[in-house]
Amino acid sequence: MTSYALNDPAKLLQPRLLLLEDDERLGQITKELLDDDYRVEWVTSGAQAKSRFAAGSFAVAIVDRRLPDMDGLELVRSLRASGVTTPVLMLTALGAVEDIVDGLNGGANDYLTKPFSFKELDARLRAMLRGYDAERGDSYGIGDWVFHAHTAMAESPQGDLVPLTAAEAALLKVMCDSPDHVFSRAELLGTAFRPDAVEGTVDTYVSYIRQKTTRDIILTVRGKGYVLGRPEQ
Repeated sequence: MTSYALNDPAKLLQPRLLLLEDDERLGQITKELLDDDYRVEWVTSGAQAKSRFAAGSFAVAIVDRRLPDMDGLELVRSLRASGVTTPVLMLTALGAVEDIVDGLNGGANDYLTKPFSFKELDARLRAMLRGYDAERGDSYGIGDWVFHAHTAMAESPQGDLVPLTAAEAALLKVMCDSPDHVFSRAELLGTAFRPDAVEGTVDTYVSYIRQKTTRDIILTVRGKGYVLGRPEQ
């Protein structure tokens, strides 16, 4: 699975894109062209695509119609039947009107025929993702994890979404707003918890967050308190 350098947290906030293209040359070129603006995960079979969707969510997907193990349209129908709502751009050499209609009726959001212009592909993807930033809301890169404050979810490097409680999300949000600040327990109690919470509550919720994600998401500063985890240099 594609991974990104931990010293590039901005990359972790880009839309996650699944590229399903079995043509090695076209897949490599398309991935390279999209890599500046997306976290591209390139796979070459329908089975691999299903596995990736089962492991995590994507902001958008590009699906080739003709695949070695199944019809791309069959894959899209299967994803829709399982509740996957990710926008899908069907990319194919099948350009007849009936093929386009079949693709759109089968669950694809858009259809682009080969050969295609990268500018057109880029424009179509951007059109499909116009609502992505609004839906994403406040998202923060913490090491190789992403915290989505608006949905109270932590996203792993593999794209798995881990639900957080309201208190856990509030604690992370306070720390994300001041990522370089070392918070004392008293500070966190006063900003992230109810007035009647006791000091040990902070330690308890830090432990909960670490258990759900990774120990390095919040670092302990001996004698002072806690600081948000930083990407490794």
